[in-house]
Amino acid sequence: MSPALAAAGSCEIPANASQLAQEAAKAINAQRVAHGRKPLQFEPRLQASALAHACDMAVKGYFSHRGANGSKPKARLRRQGCRAGLVAENIAVGQTNPSELVKDWMNSPGHRKNILLGRGTNQYGIGIAKAGKAYTHGYLWVLVESRGC
Repeated sequence: MSPALAAAGSCEIPANASQLAQEAAKAINAQRVAHGRKPLQFEPRLQASALAHACDMAVKGYFSHRGANGSKPKARLRRQGCRAGLVAENIAVGQTNPSELVKDWMNSPGHRKNILLGRGTNQYGIGIAKAGKAYTHGYLWVLVESRGC
């Protein structure tokens, strides 16, 4: 975890977070390909932004696309040194496995739209944190997609 995240409070990240993120990305890309879209490519700055937002929500006990400081996804990406023109973000809480997560997102019109953005996005990052004080179980998931970084 970065010093900035550690300073923000104690964020608990699942021991298998990397594996969970890879499985989620595989399921997301399978949906994209099944719908005629190109797969997204991993971008570490998007992952850093997604993880920072997941940790912020877990530690401070809220659930929103806006950060506790009012920040929006694009502003959070800029803090990671990414100047993407188009940014999309999906968030979720409570799911414990990637297949459940992606199924829930695909059954939600807004989340589905973000996953299936055609020419809009080509990169992704996924952040996962244990749900924290505001939730009784599962994980906080953040998917950030962008076009270029």
